[in-house]
Amino acid sequence: MNESNYSARSTERNTSIDATETNEISSRLLNQIFGTEQLSRIPGSLTPADILYAEELTAVAPTEPAVLPEPVRRAIERVDSKRFPQDITDADIQRTVRSLQSESEAALHRKVNFREQEQADSSLNAPKLQRDAIRKNKSKLGAARTLDVRSVRSDFPALHQDINGHSLVWFDNGATTHKPIEVIETLSRFYACDYSNIHRAAHTLAARATDHYELARETVREFVHAQSTNDIVFVRGTTEGINFIAQTCKSFLKEGDEVLLTEMEHHANIVPWQLLADELRLRIRVIPFNDDGDIMMDEYRRLLTHKTKIVSVTHASNTLGTILPVEEMASMAHRKGARFVIDGAQSVAHLPIDVQSLGCDFFVFSGHKVFAPTGIGVVYIHPDLQELLPPWQGGGNMIHRVSFDGTTFSDPPAKFEAGTPSIGDAVGLGAALRYLMQFDSASLLQHEHSLLEHASTSLQSIPGVTTLGRSRNKVGLVSFVLDRYTTDQVGKELDRQGIAVRTGHHCAQPSLRHFGLESTVRPSFALYNTHEEIDRMIEVIHRLARKA
Repeated sequence: MNESNYSARSTERNTSIDATETNEISSRLLNQIFGTEQLSRIPGSLTPADILYAEELTAVAPTEPAVLPEPVRRAIERVDSKRFPQDITDADIQRTVRSLQSESEAALHRKVNFREQEQADSSLNAPKLQRDAIRKNKSKLGAARTLDVRSVRSDFPALHQDINGHSLVWFDNGATTHKPIEVIETLSRFYACDYSNIHRAAHTLAARATDHYELARETVREFVHAQSTNDIVFVRGTTEGINFIAQTCKSFLKEGDEVLLTEMEHHANIVPWQLLADELRLRIRVIPFNDDGDIMMDEYRRLLTHKTKIVSVTHASNTLGTILPVEEMASMAHRKGARFVIDGAQSVAHLPIDVQSLGCDFFVFSGHKVFAPTGIGVVYIHPDLQELLPPWQGGGNMIHRVSFDGTTFSDPPAKFEAGTPSIGDAVGLGAALRYLMQFDSASLLQHEHSLLEHASTSLQSIPGVTTLGRSRNKVGLVSFVLDRYTTDQVGKELDRQGIAVRTGHHCAQPSLRHFGLESTVRPSFALYNTHEEIDRMIEVIHRLARKA
């Protein structure tokens, strides 16, 4: 590209640039930048005219797909000569190369026909138009990315810091996960360029923000394999999601009905049902587990009767790691006419989720457990239930028409999303799920199983250590105690060595009391953890055991 080419294009400010041309330009520029074996620097062949041209494309058509991924755009903004500054790292370059295809897909998602939207009869039609545009422009992901832990770790800035003079080991993933740079940059870009309230305005920023929000919903639908985006409701997290389910299910519950929970539930899947039971005089019955941490299915069969109206269970225990046979349990519940709820908070980052195959009526999870921001969660609602359930909260966004004589409500999911939602956090959730979906699920499962086996075997070899739950079907977490030490003492010593674990009752007191305990140490693993990090933890526990 030369100056004259740039000048010619500069005169065409009002000429629209179609997606094909934009993608060709994007590919050509990226090939110039990254088409070299010398990844330690940016080649000098990218001229100031090329840079100006890239900026011009954005100015001409701000609603068109972005020309360059964010790391390259940042570099362009910093450049002040014919060479790029040397503060662009290999990790920046490699991450951009790796994410080019998914970035291109995201750009196509964002390409919404805003003129069509402005011509819509009512702003109430906007979400449907945007969902249609997303589906129309949706491209297929390429081949799944095989897990390379070293490469993955470069995606997570928080992991590259020292705590108490030691490199951070983050083994508190069961509580919350760190965020990949793609999520951080997506949030930054959204708030810098596209932020607005959604659904209820005719201006461009509202359309962009709505597009991002509805793209996130479509990404969730794809991630959990729901039939429609109508099945996906955004909430603040798993706790709010289960409260939402409990309160809306009041419409078909009555005194004497029974709710079945398991002994290993998180408090968020106990207390909402207790509150409802007190209000409606329901009966809560508890499915026990054995000392290996497996649900006692014979007891489940015995407890499941015609009085059972709700079965609400964790997909994976947050204290034991046990993965429940939820597909079988859902089928059994449905044969008795009961509704089946899955708390997916501890499974969503570790297991492939297919709500249709699982056969559940509800599936709930939190974004921050799966590399997304806090303040955003999801409730999947089976299509058969959406008209049966009443709105949970009233306000803006969820109405069709309001008068003092009465109100009619929007169709799902808007019916269940009163008021201004956590728009940016939903956008971040979409980015996090797109990040996770690029990986081959088999390689993820294999890696986390390897971490679990290594940690479990190593801990069990230490004198004085007792681990809880030896189910053969687990996600990547271990709960343990060490003789002569409180769990808080163990946690603080690990922290002195830069290792973050969770200690306490983990908001699951009944499951710990099964073993006569009130607290455990719980390291929990994610795709960015390594065997070497586990070895560091084991060394500390060995040292404490020898001192006891």
